[in-house]
Amino acid sequence: MASPALSQASTAFETDAPQVPDEQRTTKRHVLLRRAKELATPQDVLLFLIAFRILNALSIRTFFQPDEFFQSLEPAWEIAFGANSGAWITWEWKNHLRSAIHPAIFAAVYRLSSELSNVLRLTPEYRAELLLAAPKATQAVIAALGDYYTWKLSERLFLTVTSAWQWFCSTRTLSNCLETTLTVVALHQWPWHWSLEATGDEPADEYGLREDCGQAEELAKCVPEKAESLRPSRSMAYRLCRCFLLAAVACVLRPTNVLIWICLACFSLWKTSASGRMLKLPWVNGSFWVHITSLAHGPATRRERIFLVLEAAICGSANPMSPVLAASAVIDRLYYEQWTFPPLRFLYFNLAQSLSVHYGRNDWHYYLSQGYPLLLTTFLPFALVGLYNSLSPPNPASTTTTLLTTNIKRQLATTSLLVPFILSFISHKEVRFIYPLLPPLHILSAAPFTTYFSPLLPSNPSHPITTTTNNHQRKTPKRILLSLLLLTNTLFALFTTNLYQPAPLSVLAYLRSRAPIPNHPNSPQHHPHQNHPQQTPTTTIAFLTPCHSTPWRSHLIHPSLKAWALTCEPPLHLPPSSHHLYLDEADQFYAAPASWMSVHLGKAPKNANEQVLRLKALEAVNVGVAWDGSLSTNEGAKTSKGVMQEKKRAWTTYLVFFGQLEPEMQKLLLGSGYGVCWRGWNGPGGWHEDWRRRGGLVVWCLDEGEKRRWRERSMVRDRDGWWGEWWGGRGKRWRGLVPWG
Repeated sequence: MASPALSQASTAFETDAPQVPDEQRTTKRHVLLRRAKELATPQDVLLFLIAFRILNALSIRTFFQPDEFFQSLEPAWEIAFGANSGAWITWEWKNHLRSAIHPAIFAAVYRLSSELSNVLRLTPEYRAELLLAAPKATQAVIAALGDYYTWKLSERLFLTVTSAWQWFCSTRTLSNCLETTLTVVALHQWPWHWSLEATGDEPADEYGLREDCGQAEELAKCVPEKAESLRPSRSMAYRLCRCFLLAAVACVLRPTNVLIWICLACFSLWKTSASGRMLKLPWVNGSFWVHITSLAHGPATRRERIFLVLEAAICGSANPMSPVLAASAVIDRLYYEQWTFPPLRFLYFNLAQSLSVHYGRNDWHYYLSQGYPLLLTTFLPFALVGLYNSLSPPNPASTTTTLLTTNIKRQLATTSLLVPFILSFISHKEVRFIYPLLPPLHILSAAPFTTYFSPLLPSNPSHPITTTTNNHQRKTPKRILLSLLLLTNTLFALFTTNLYQPAPLSVLAYLRSRAPIPNHPNSPQHHPHQNHPQQTPTTTIAFLTPCHSTPWRSHLIHPSLKAWALTCEPPLHLPPSSHHLYLDEADQFYAAPASWMSVHLGKAPKNANEQVLRLKALEAVNVGVAWDGSLSTNEGAKTSKGVMQEKKRAWTTYLVFFGQLEPEMQKLLLGSGYGVCWRGWNGPGGWHEDWRRRGGLVVWCLDEGEKRRWRERSMVRDRDGWWGEWWGGRGKRWRGLVPWG
């Protein structure tokens, strides 16, 4: 195992525990657990984690962050299917702020899935399901790799598998999730033992770099005569290069990731030493103590420090000729069609121009008061204890193994505190920005967690399982507490992935079901003798919601669905001093819905035919309709005479908005042909921290048949409740399976 000392720093239940004879460990359950542990291989663990995370990914039914779609799946859709495929490309991509590495992964997944659907001759409905599931499964594998390398660092999976935040976030297609996995894998390759002073008798590779001995319990026994048997198959130079390659990719994806590696590198390159002296003050006949802190070369040897810098320059992102930057530059050149360096532009726009503030400000203590509690949930007290213990002075009489474990903990604890401290100076904060620190925090939490609950754990040999009444009474309170912790995490995970904000996904499932299906060879609508199939009609949708409230083309899928939505482009054309005066399109709409609709849409149509005729009239005079996130004011369309005209918003077949806006829409659309045809529950009471997103999602349409069907469903629900509606609808196919059906 590449980093064995870190394993002892985490969740190893057997650490420093006296051995107990096997005859004392007689329970059948414990024998089975121990046998399963002995038979389990790393491949078994990895396969279990992949299956676990795929189940995790496919069970998520809620919306978390727009970046889950607009910073990964939307540009990936454009790469895979072309610029005219209907993807919504946000301002960050138009201004070259993001690296195309992350979307390129999902673009390849989309292309492979599309080709597979063609080979299998899937119907459009099944093709849409495949395109929905493929990115989720891919991210599940990425998350499983992160869990696997966390296990290789810690030798236990309990905190990772039972983490509510991991279940909620790890399988979402956010760049932060890929960043976290890359960080964990890179930490697994980091030369932790270089944080100890060299003794001169450690085994070294061909470059003279101290090697990791391969087993934590053998670390103190690393003497020259055992060096050959303990020597790893790869040199430390190779491991260090691999570490920096992974870290460089993480930094290209998220430039703030460099803070983690600066902290860790400083522990090897430099150290602080404290000294002092008494200075006499003759004029007062006294003296005082002067404390002196100096900076010196760290515990790594001179050769190790040189290799650390060289590998950072060659394999990392500090050198323009590094493999990662070269690959990133080529990928970005292919996507943007010009040479650019997104990390630099990202820092310039978000820090120098303060454009990130356009999406919200947070208090200076956000990461302390909200970030860590959300990441750790019920494990927060154990993390605080772990941080305190790790930063406490070490025991001078510690062995080499214990000293290395202590140093690793101190490095992880210091990094876990310094990175949020530095990020707190940025006004815009989100909990996912410190997500890469969750695995180190789990490692620090594990030792206090294990110490407290070890009597309940059958894998701890220092606590043989007995059946005495006193022992049972002592364990009962801890059993109850452990059960409450696990129940809280489980309920939190289920609530956030199934009950809080499910409407943004369910509304798109409804709209996909309304899409006109083309004449596909395997489709029920296919007529094999029809030589000239009619052109597929188009269904149009308008999202009168705060921008990016729902996914886009990655969930609309079908090209026969055309949609527009309110935008929220930041004030790129204004100086920072004028940003507070700026109102984006969504702000303008919610400030005065009636005025905005009058200017941009005009009078509402009275039926579906009138809406279609108006749309055709706009297209007939060559005035572009602002579809797929296009602005209705800042972008123009040339007429046949070459005159620039603004792109227009158009009335559509469906209108989507949040429930809090419905009373206003009932007044504005009185006498029109629009009416309710679908409602989506969005959590208990429809509550949301943004008042514009409260009340669930509502879909109004012009189709009389859909409105009638919705009224019939509403009558059933009012009479029999939600269960009665299900039992009378989708549930009726199960009636024959039960005797009372």
